Amino acid sequence: MTTDIAAPDAAPDEASSAAAWPEAGVELLYTLSTAPFPAQVSPASGAYRLADLTLVLTRRAARPIECGGITVSVPVGTGATALAAQTTGMTASTNPAGWGATVAASGAVTFTPPGGLAEIDKANGLALSIAKVPVNRVEGRAQLTVTVRWRVPGDTSEDPWSTETVRLPVPKFPPAFSLGELRADPLRVAYGGSVALSWQAANGTFRLSYGKADISVTDRDGFTAHNITQDTLFQLHGTSSSGSGEAEAVRSVWVTVAVPDVVVPTLTATRGVVTDRLAARTHTVPTFTATRLEHRPELSMRSFDPRQRRWSEPVRLPFGPAAAAPAIAVRDGKLHLLFRPYDSEQLTWAEYGGRNWRTLPNSPGPAAVAPVALTAAGTSLICAYQAPGGEQFTRTSSDGTSWGAASAMAAPMGGGVSLCWDGTALHAVLRKMVIGLVPVHHRRDAQGEWQSDASGSQLLVHTPELVLWNGNLTCCFRSLHGRVWTRSRPKDGPPKTWTAQRTEDVRASNSVRLAVAGPTLYMLFPDSEGVLHLRSSDGSTWTAAAPVDEYRTLETPALAWYGDRLIAIGRGGACRP
Repeated sequence: MTTDIAAPDAAPDEASSAAAWPEAGVELLYTLSTAPFPAQVSPASGAYRLADLTLVLTRRAARPIECGGITVSVPVGTGATALAAQTTGMTASTNPAGWGATVAASGAVTFTPPGGLAEIDKANGLALSIAKVPVNRVEGRAQLTVTVRWRVPGDTSEDPWSTETVRLPVPKFPPAFSLGELRADPLRVAYGGSVALSWQAANGTFRLSYGKADISVTDRDGFTAHNITQDTLFQLHGTSSSGSGEAEAVRSVWVTVAVPDVVVPTLTATRGVVTDRLAARTHTVPTFTATRLEHRPELSMRSFDPRQRRWSEPVRLPFGPAAAAPAIAVRDGKLHLLFRPYDSEQLTWAEYGGRNWRTLPNSPGPAAVAPVALTAAGTSLICAYQAPGGEQFTRTSSDGTSWGAASAMAAPMGGGVSLCWDGTALHAVLRKMVIGLVPVHHRRDAQGEWQSDASGSQLLVHTPELVLWNGNLTCCFRSLHGRVWTRSRPKDGPPKTWTAQRTEDVRASNSVRLAVAGPTLYMLFPDSEGVLHLRSSDGSTWTAAAPVDEYRTLETPALAWYGDRLIAIGRGGACRP
């Protein structure tokens, strides 16, 4: 699919055309445009039709990154998934100028910054141009692969470099297909006003979408939308089908409302001021006149179906505000939830059977405002929490309805505890001062005493996560500059034999959460702007991190595999009531 909405404000010197839409990587936004738009295949014979590609890179977070080089791979060949018939005549350049650019016969276009290093931030992006691309003669979907080598400025560690890779689709349409500009009159309306939309399109199937509306407009050149009460994105979708599949292009236009529906009775203060029931879809920040703000985030639940590769909308849970991060675990076919509520010291314990939530009557007891931990141990549940006086305890529920006596354990120095049952013993990882604040592993012996196993050498920020995966105790945690580390050892292996490896291509702004589903390990983390991303591993390779949805968070939700899907429950993030 290609789209034509306006590019981000940070595009240098108007480098990006109107036929562009930003694709989100973890660290950068990638705005690809083609000229002409949409890209059309060359005639069956004769000269090739030429296309120009412009890719604008801008930083997602406020803090800049340093770039050590970029490669854009243009697929070359005669098939439906190739874009260029050949590389002869192709050229490459950058804006700002000064970067080296080479085009290889394979289609790999390499951009080298002056002096080997360049900075990219929100205000100063980078435009990469690949011109005179001879489009081949077969309709279909090509894909550009963009690889960026980057690091955090001032990072003096031994291996500061990371690599981000994204894939950007470039559909190829038949020569007769056309999708002209989508126009709106007026572009700004009064509350409840109407807007007239017009366009020119031919030789395809077309539909108009906005809000919850999806209207077939094939063989039409206009539509009037009424009762516009909030800023609205109108999109005209054009599709063309061939033996190689279906290609889609989208024209878009924003219509704003003079006094839109944005006033709500409840506010949540996070990084700035956002509402708890509204997802901001524009770049503007509203101004509020409230004299008092209070952070009372409620819990919401999302689910991920791996067969459809799709997340559900977050659903608000019926428990009221939560004062600290929750924990979830599955026991006897039920999903159990534990958290410290906002208005009471007594922990809330609830279970979910797939349809409804039920609050259980026997709380583990009073707790401080701190994260809790929960794990299944055979037919039992084990929780860890911090008492109001600062002591750290565990309790065990053998029947799923009541809790046994409290048992003391080591308390973390900030953050929370992660628990894991290996089939015979309970393990815990927590943040302690050793050579700095590092993850320390503990194992509870048969007498119920905790023994320290080993500590990591990488500094730990926030709460670590510990799971049993493919016979190994696996711990993931966020370190300095958002780096993510993984430590593991066989569950039956000798103590102090942990191996540590930095997880490439991931920078997290909060804790990393893990869930195991058979041989697959899932990893959930927020990027530098608080957008949640999910990736998975089969033990040999990791998939690319994919954004969950548009709702931002300052705290990573708890994650568990329940039934045939992932469940994520956390505080904050806008969601429907």
